[in-house]
Amino acid sequence: MATWQEVKNKVQAFRNYVQGLTPAAKTEAKYAFMIKKDEIKAMIEQAGGVPELDGLRAYIGADIIEGQMVPWVYFVAVQKDASGNYNDYNLGMTVPSGAQPLIGSDRPCPTWCGTTQNFLNS
Repeated sequence: MATWQEVKNKVQAFRNYVQGLTPAAKTEAKYAFMIKKDEIKAMIEQAGGVPELDGLRAYIGADIIEGQMVPWVYFVAVQKDASGNYNDYNLGMTVPSGAQPLIGSDRPCPTWCGTTQNFLNS
C-alpha cells in the first residue's frame, strides 16, 4: 500500500509535469476523476444477482495534444476466479457493441473539483 506522503509526492509530480505542457495540452489536462457510489454499485452488480463482482480496475489512457500526452482514467469491473486472479468482467478480444457499465472520464477535475483545499488538490 502507498503512504499518503507517496501519494502527495506523485500527485505533485504530475501537477508539475502539467505546468510544462503546451497551452492546449495544459488546458485539457485533468488532475482527478470523481466516481460516485451509485456508479461503483452498478458496476459491481452488473453480473446480475449473486455473486457480485469483486472490484474495479483502473486503466490509464491518453490523448496526444500537440505531441504531448494528457492522461485519462477508465474503470472496469473485475471478477475473481478460482485461482485468485482478478479478470476484467465480460471483456474479450473484441470491443463490446452493447452498453456495458464503464466508468470513464466523465467528472474530471477541473471542472468537477471539490471546494475544500487539501494537500492533494492545492
